[in-house]
Amino acid sequence: MVLAVSTGCGSAGPAGPSITAASPAVTATPSVSRSSVTPRATPTPQATRETREPSAASSAKPKPAAKPPGLKGDRRNALAFAPLDDPSEVTIEGRVDRSPAWSTSKVLVVAAFLKTRANGDPSRVSRANRSLIKAALTRSDADAVLAIRRQIRGRPGPAMTSVLRKIGDKTTVAPDNSQGLMAWSVREQVRFMAALANGKVVSKAASAYLISTMHPINAHAWGLGTIGAKTYKGGWLRRNTVTRQMGIVDGYAVAIITDGVGPAVRQTDGDSAHVQQMNKLAKLLQRRLAYERSRR
Repeated sequence: MVLAVSTGCGSAGPAGPSITAASPAVTATPSVSRSSVTPRATPTPQATRETREPSAASSAKPKPAAKPPGLKGDRRNALAFAPLDDPSEVTIEGRVDRSPAWSTSKVLVVAAFLKTRANGDPSRVSRANRSLIKAALTRSDADAVLAIRRQIRGRPGPAMTSVLRKIGDKTTVAPDNSQGLMAWSVREQVRFMAALANGKVVSKAASAYLISTMHPINAHAWGLGTIGAKTYKGGWLRRNTVTRQMGIVDGYAVAIITDGVGPAVRQTDGDSAHVQQMNKLAKLLQRRLAYERSRR
């Protein structure tokens, strides 16, 4: 803080009194001109305590956000996140052993299609295929993604696995069929979303295209959609299976998953998702990210 204290200042006139004699016998009372009086210096204003010293409120650093309750030790719920500017720093809390990808795998199918059929250039994708991709990534349309998968050159499994290997995923293996059953951990989903945000999935153009298309319809806007995420994709099936999402939120790549906790809600495709629990996990994640940002 810069403190500005103004000081009054004045200048004196000519020194010495001016005396006029009335007669040789009488000496007149000297008449002192106004300018002969040396003005009294204006006292320097005293700096107030507020201007002299910063207040405790202004000098105190903002307190970091309180760390929210976590999921450590939880075996039925998990969350994971990594800052987009440091995607190798993946934080995971909780654990879900059974983690089939379900419809989150649709993003990977489309990525492999863009690589093998469009050479990573979305502008080469036909209008009809663009409609199929949009249906697959917004409405989670199963028929649409199957139509896209049939157009992948070569075997779909190796094509999808190749996409993952090029972003550093050395463990996930995509099958030729039933990609929803493949195991895709929350750690690797976070790394995938971070790579997508950084333009490293297939190509910059392909990554940007996927990000701009992964905007679920309102009926699927639970979970990450309740905390401001725009780009995300969910996966679900039955009341006794996992419900999950991966996406991008406030500068972080994120993933949340629950192993059948809470009531299940029927979705537009006829399957069921654990909406209430996903909303709770999203709120917990939001608080955790606020805490992380306060520490950076």
